[in-house]
Amino acid sequence: MPLRSIARLTLALALAATGGLAQAAEIVLQESAVLQLVKQALFTQQGRYVLRPGPCHATLAEPSVTVQGGRVRIRSRLSSNTGVEVGDQCVGVPMAAWTVVSGVPVPRDGVVRLENIRIDDVEDETARLALQSGLAPRLPRAVEIDVRGSVAEMLHGWKSAGVQSTLEAFAIQSVEAEGGRLAVRFDFRIGAR
Repeated sequence: MPLRSIARLTLALALAATGGLAQAAEIVLQESAVLQLVKQALFTQQGRYVLRPGPCHATLAEPSVTVQGGRVRIRSRLSSNTGVEVGDQCVGVPMAAWTVVSGVPVPRDGVVRLENIRIDDVEDETARLALQSGLAPRLPRAVEIDVRGSVAEMLHGWKSAGVQSTLEAFAIQSVEAEGGRLAVRFDFRIGAR
């Protein structure tokens, strides 16, 4: 089930149970769902993320995700040709190494993104520079959950049923990354007529 559909279902159930006022509704994503977010955001080129294109290239592939200790960890295999470009060839050394980068999921304005990005592990220290320059800047959007946007989108869908509704209040209360789950707890109030 697409993540937006999961969010809509959660919100619809919360509304039905509370008559329009949800207190501490929750969206819980298992590691497999977080991995899908990461793949959709980063690994978009035939399952790879290109850090540096061209003959002297660097790419990440084979991602996996672990959610524990308040962090989302992304493990992937870095493959690169490091050297000097001469025409359309790279004169240098090929390298392959497993890497782990992580971030803390933090709510900002109704959206959960990764912050406090760090490189947790890299098999080959020469791979660290490629990760810092190519992956770290994009990682905050790798796991992005627009909770407020999902609620607003659900309300827009109510117009077809002839219901006028507005999102009167919204706040993310907490985000927990532990035990293989990313849980986002939030409160909201909807006015409808």
